[in-house]
This record gives sequence, structure tokens and C-alpha cells, in this order.
Amino acid sequence: MAFVELNYGSYYLGMDSSVSVFLPEKRLQKPEAQPERKYPVLYLLHGHSDDHTAYVRKGITEILVRELELIVVMPNGHRSFYTDAKQGHLYESFITEELPVVIENYFPASSLREDRFIAGLSMGGYGALKLALNHPALYAAAASMSGAVFPRMTENEETRSMFVVPDMFQNLENVFGSEADFQESGSDLIYMARKVNSSSGPKPRIFQCCGTEDPLIRDNRRLRDVFEKELKNISYTYKESPGIHNWFYWNQALADILEFLGFAVNRSGVL
Repeated sequence: MAFVELNYGSYYLGMDSSVSVFLPEKRLQKPEAQPERKYPVLYLLHGHSDDHTAYVRKGITEILVRELELIVVMPNGHRSFYTDAKQGHLYESFITEELPVVIENYFPASSLREDRFIAGLSMGGYGALKLALNHPALYAAAASMSGAVFPRMTENEETRSMFVVPDMFQNLENVFGSEADFQESGSDLIYMARKVNSSSGPKPRIFQCCGTEDPLIRDNRRLRDVFEKELKNISYTYKESPGIHNWFYWNQALADILEFLGFAVNRSGVL
């Protein structure tokens, strides 16, 4: 894969923004002009304590995608939960309204819905599901690894203990507002999933996975139960396997996601 570090001035964020991008490459082969060639795109969202370099520095993403004809876009979402914050920046608009235009202008990226996917881990897993459910006409499929699927974190005291950032809960208030603001809003995954399920519009395919020893497993199983018992109109796949909230698990889960999206991953000697 070719690797690009894209820095540009974001309209919706009102500041310079960084995006890491993997581009398809036939390594050490003579380049051929293909001005009309367009590639599918995977938007890959990082977790709460990471940034746009996480999949490059900590994971084996490049190894997994190096033989694929796929563009992988890894934006910096900071601690935004990929949401247009009540008090803060417009990260949902940045990801859904701005970034596809920028990527499709700068790179040979397809603009077709069937070629556009979104996935992420932890905070990014939540973000991927949230953005796909809020913008079902934009993404063909979405995938969550160890997703923080109930980010208000009122459900699970064990989940609360994972976070030691001093302003964690103030940040949640700034992003989502009060608990009342969150419920039955575009940030409430269960509410949005039910809405998409009952609509006549497009419905992204959903993949959700979590490690069985992850503190977020209980929340992920709760969301799974809603999809499997209630939401029969959305194509949904769930997978559990041994693992905790770390990169060893996410490297394996990302291979599962790529296969779910229809790409042939060479796992030999990788995992």
C-alpha cells in the first residue's frame, strides 16, 4: 500500500485537520495510467484515547489491506464520539458531509454508496454505527469492534472504571448534553436502529463484534439483543471471540470486518 498523511483546513471543524490514508499499490511494478479507475473506500475511526495514526502505529492494518484494491481513510476524531457536539465541534458533519468530498477530490475514490464503508473500534465503533444509522444513504455497510455503544455509560459501572481521563464525564456532557438530550436522539443507537429498521429507505449492513473478556461486552450484548430480536429488516452479523479491549483483539477483528465487507484477506503469517 501507498501511505499518505493528508493535512488540510477543515471547513466544519474550523481548523487544520489530519487524515491518514492507505492507497492501493502494485508494489514494485511499473505504474500504469488509470485516470478513470475508482476504488471503494473504508472510513476507519479510532478510539477515545487515540488519533488518526493509531491504526498505522499500533495495528497491522497495512499488512491486512496491502493486497486489496481498497482506500482506507483514517481521520482524526479527537474525543468527539464522531458527533456534532452540543458544546464543541461538528465532527459528524466533518466525517459525513466534508470528508467524502475531500477524499473523492484528492484520490481515486468511488463516490458510489455501494463502495463506501465505515468501521471503528471502541469510541470509533460507536461512531461507525451512529453515522451509518444517521446517514444510511451514505454507507453500504458499517462495523463496530468493541464499540462503546452506550457512550453515556449509565448502564455499566464497570465501563465507567475504564476511563481515567480527568474531564471524561464533562466531555460527555459537552458532546451529548444531558441524559434527556441523549435519549431518542441521533446519538441513541437503539432509537436510530429502530428508526432505520421501520423506514422504507436504504439500510446499511451491520457487523458488530466484541471480545468476551472486554468490559464493554455487556453493553454490546444488549445492543445485539435489540438487533436480533426486533430489527428484522436490517442485515446484521454479530461475533464474539476471546479477547479484551486491546490491539491484539482488534487486529483479528479488523480481518473479520474486511471479510464481512467482501474482501479476501490473507491471514497466513499475520494473526
